[in-house]
Amino acid sequence: MPDYNLTWQPTDAQFLEAILLATGGEGGAPLQEILLMADAAGGTVYTLKEVEEALEKLIAVKLVQVQKNKLALAVAFVQAYESMEPAEEEAILELLRTHTLTAQSIDEAREELKKYKLKNHYQQYLEQYG
Repeated sequence: MPDYNLTWQPTDAQFLEAILLATGGEGGAPLQEILLMADAAGGTVYTLKEVEEALEKLIAVKLVQVQKNKLALAVAFVQAYESMEPAEEEAILELLRTHTLTAQSIDEAREELKKYKLKNHYQQYLEQYG
C-alpha cells in the first residue's frame, strides 16, 4: 500500500516559495533553478524525498503545474500570494492548509511526476551542483 503524506509541512511552504522566487511569479523554471533558489534564499538543500513529497502535494491541489521541463505556479496561487499581508512562510503554510489533500489526488500527481522524470532532473542537479 502506497505511503501518503496528507498533511502540509513547513518544507512544502518553503519549496513553494522557492518556486515563486525562481519564476518571479511568471512562467516556469527548471527544477535546478528552484533548488538553487532554495539554497540561496534560505540555505535549504532538499533531499529527493522532500522534493517528491512537496511536488506531489502542490501538483495534487493544482498550485503547481508541469509545463514541458519546467515547474510553474498556478495563476490563482500567485494572485493569492500577492494579496497576503505579510507574504511570508507562515502565511503560505496557512494558505496551503486551505487545500485538502487526498490519496487519489496524490496518485494523480505521482503519475504526472513520472512523466516529468523528477528523479532524472534531481540527479542532474546533484551532478552539476551537488
